[in-house]
Amino acid sequence: MACKNVAMFGRGQGEPGRRRSRVAIGAVVAVALCLFAVRPVIGDMLNSEPDPAPVVIAATHPATSVQVAGASGLAGTEAITGASVSARKKSRQKTKVIRTVYRRVTIKSRITNQEILTEEGKGTFVGIKCPSGWKAISGGVLSKYINLLVSSSAPNHPLTRKYTPNIWWLTVVNVNVDGNGGTLPWQGVVNCMAPVKLGSGD
Repeated sequence: MACKNVAMFGRGQGEPGRRRSRVAIGAVVAVALCLFAVRPVIGDMLNSEPDPAPVVIAATHPATSVQVAGASGLAGTEAITGASVSARKKSRQKTKVIRTVYRRVTIKSRITNQEILTEEGKGTFVGIKCPSGWKAISGGVLSKYINLLVSSSAPNHPLTRKYTPNIWWLTVVNVNVDGNGGTLPWQGVVNCMAPVKLGSGD
């Protein structure tokens, strides 16, 4: 009778222990599932690449000051001014240089002749080329729609990442943030700068 009571006592003590083990295992599984579900998705290849415009290198014409001012993503002239000041400071530190000859910095802005169309939920990229001998220093998009997002703006091809000194690449995505979908047009703008040459004279 005593052995039976001991056996029953052992069984009674073991059941809560097994329950606690099952609860602990369940909690671990639940936490693992939560971490798996909310983990950041990186490089899952679910995001699609942008499509090139019908004409990959767009034809352009000189842009007006109003068009340049309205294009988002354009760099200001402070960087150019700062570079000029820095060059002057460095030239003063060289005691052997009697006179420094500066070439005037010239910037040309160009805008695409035709509007580029981007479908809803998709992205489009285009290259804007500067005249021969000029370098692309900045670029932007001219559009009146809030649904267009500039996802890439650089002198690098958006897919191959190849550096192109005189071509500025723009990638625009039609994100439809206000519920008004549809294909939307935009124009690309590029700022081109002639190389700056510093020389010394007697």
